[in-house]
Amino acid sequence: MPSRRRKTLVRLLTFVLLFAATHAFGASVGDTYAAVIAEKGSPKSQMQAGSVRVLSYADVTIKLRDDVVVSIKAAPAASTAPTPTPTAAGSPPTTAEQIAQAKRRLSEATEEVKRIINQPVDTVPLTPELRAEVWNEGWFHPGAGVPDFDNGDIRKTQETAQYEKYAYITSNLNPGVAFRGADVEFNGATKFFYEDRSLPKKRLTEAEMLEVDRLYRIIGSSVRQLQLLGAPQ
Repeated sequence: MPSRRRKTLVRLLTFVLLFAATHAFGASVGDTYAAVIAEKGSPKSQMQAGSVRVLSYADVTIKLRDDVVVSIKAAPAASTAPTPTPTAAGSPPTTAEQIAQAKRRLSEATEEVKRIINQPVDTVPLTPELRAEVWNEGWFHPGAGVPDFDNGDIRKTQETAQYEKYAYITSNLNPGVAFRGADVEFNGATKFFYEDRSLPKKRLTEAEMLEVDRLYRIIGSSVRQLQLLGAPQ
């Protein structure tokens, strides 16, 4: 990927990720677990790993540490933006309208990719009787490369062997809980979108990986369109 295009892509994705992260729904950073439940009711699912608890609602995912909200991320939702109204019958959309449409496609595809890649992994209590292989330096090294959105096939970069050879695994970041080795993966082509690196990543099915590849193509084409339209960076 040319250097200029890579920098543009990173800026656009950073904009989308930061934009999504600022939207909270019925809860705020600093709220207690009890306050969240009182405000939003029981979540459709939740996961706990040591002092970290993740609550999943239809519109938002809430992460708590020691039962205090530390981050809130909007769940992907259907766009409610109105369809641009042509200035005259049969007129093509303006440049501003095309930019808005491309940014909306980019945002929606990015949010769905994040949702698929960051699905929680089921936990089991870590007891003296349960033998678990320990990752002593956390799950992942720092950094991540920008995926090949136009041509990549994430099925070819999915890594599972280092985990599935153990019945249970854990790390120094997850005291008191373990994960089934067969439930976990690493993928260098999706690491760019890892949100909470203190937790392992769910092993994706082939159908999920094909969907991520499809969404990657939308991200790549949206970025190219924005570049051609001269969208401000």
